[in-house]
Amino acid sequence: MPIWETTMLEVSNLGVRYGRHVALDGVSARVSKGEICVILGANGAGKSSFLGAVAGLVGTEPGTSIVMNGKDVTKLDAHLMVEEGVALVPEGRGIFGELTVAENLRLGSHARRAKADAGKMLDFVYGLFPRLAERPRQLAQTMSGGEQQMVAIGRALMSKPDILMLDEPSLGLSPLLSKELFKSLAIIAGEGFGILLVEQNARLSFKTADRGYLIETGRIVGEDTAPNLLNDAKVMSAYLGAVAH
Repeated sequence: MPIWETTMLEVSNLGVRYGRHVALDGVSARVSKGEICVILGANGAGKSSFLGAVAGLVGTEPGTSIVMNGKDVTKLDAHLMVEEGVALVPEGRGIFGELTVAENLRLGSHARRAKADAGKMLDFVYGLFPRLAERPRQLAQTMSGGEQQMVAIGRALMSKPDILMLDEPSLGLSPLLSKELFKSLAIIAGEGFGILLVEQNARLSFKTADRGYLIETGRIVGEDTAPNLLNDAKVMSAYLGAVAH
């Protein structure tokens, strides 16, 4: 039995509006334990709005339902969503450049749910990203783009999430670093974390993910297993994007 059969995040009929602009209309998706799920779509399709809404950063329309581990969390603010087990690595990483690696990671463990296991999670992060373990006192702003992404993911993991969400994690990374990043995501999922990511690199993400959603102009227009989507010529021709990696 696949370990992702236990659903942790269930989003139904999600609607997001910015003034007169409808960003998302009736979007539904789910992420389960140990599953990597990718959302693929063009710029402006609503991908980041989806992650922001789930993270409690973006307001939702009436009728939206967001359930986390069986609990209705639709109206919770962002800091409370962290306590419910949702962590977001935003596009651009959002780390604190003037703080050290260790200080950035420590900030991630401030959630109540994370404090008891902060040492265990730090060991996991340093094992996952040995370069961070070698440079705990280095200022984050002096690190390479790939290393900063490690800090951002590590900080999110320090909150001990059930669902790790990432917005364009390979953006700006070299092909080699992108592949290393996705190998790390596979390791994270193997530990039972659910992963939901927005990613332009269709080929690389489908090679790593379990399932995928296709989104166009605020609506889900397709859903399938990642291998099926990867082998669908029409899908790949429409969503190739930056896949020369």
